[in-house]
Amino acid sequence: MLGILVNAVLPVFIIAAIGILVGRTFNPDPRPISRLALYVFSPALIFSSLSTADIQPREVASVFLFLLVWTPVMYALSWAVAWQLRIRGKARNAFYLSTLFSNAVNYGLPVSLFAFGQAGMDRALLFLAPTALLTGSLAIYIASGSGGGWRGLLPLLRIPTFYATLAALALNPLNIAFPQAIARPLETLAGAAIPTMIMVLGIQLSHASIKEDLARGGIAAGVRLIIAPAIAYLCTLLLGIEGITQQVVIVLSGMPTAVHTIILATEFDSNPTQVTSAVAISTAASLVTLTVLIYTVQRLL
Repeated sequence: MLGILVNAVLPVFIIAAIGILVGRTFNPDPRPISRLALYVFSPALIFSSLSTADIQPREVASVFLFLLVWTPVMYALSWAVAWQLRIRGKARNAFYLSTLFSNAVNYGLPVSLFAFGQAGMDRALLFLAPTALLTGSLAIYIASGSGGGWRGLLPLLRIPTFYATLAALALNPLNIAFPQAIARPLETLAGAAIPTMIMVLGIQLSHASIKEDLARGGIAAGVRLIIAPAIAYLCTLLLGIEGITQQVVIVLSGMPTAVHTIILATEFDSNPTQVTSAVAISTAASLVTLTVLIYTVQRLL
């Protein structure tokens, strides 16, 4: 287990800590860096990896189907917990944001790479398009507290990771060898994706604090880190997902609350302090929970 902590989880924390130091020292605006990762580096990483990855169509379908099953189950569970604890109004919206949306990109991709190798990251990359759909529609719907209808899908249409995923999966069965003039720029840009994502995570966390709403933030963190991967395991059994794909989706389901939810909660005034507490607590606690989770899935599945 110590090897997993040192080799898979701790490297992400070290780079994120550098990002936190940069954020507190220079106070840079993370948005331009985040946009580079979102619009340039991530699409290059997705396309260069998935277009050549050894992934079967069944695995692609299983990841998408898993999210279609796991997400509503998590929503129902979050509703039940909020109802039991009498969390109402904007506080309930904040609770949903904290429990439903994980940091599967900035945090999940590097952990999948360090813990499971390239094959693990290839499976994790399949999460990017559905994650973009969820944060571009469902997360905005919850944060705003009102239905946005089809307008909630518009952000998805502007995110190139969605198109990079579709293009890569379409080309994957063709086994096309790209010329060096195309392959090398793609690989170079792709290489910048992981460190940039972690640095953005650190810079964003440098402004987070847990001064208020500790109880609700802590409960949301517990749901996110412990209950969510347990439900993910049951969903994989139901859907017949096995092997490294099963391991990766369970680990990604146990990632801490997405930092992006703080931005949405602030934008729509949905108890941002509660969401910030959940992000900070879940991220700190994930050093332990993810180590145990990775150890468990690698030994038992």
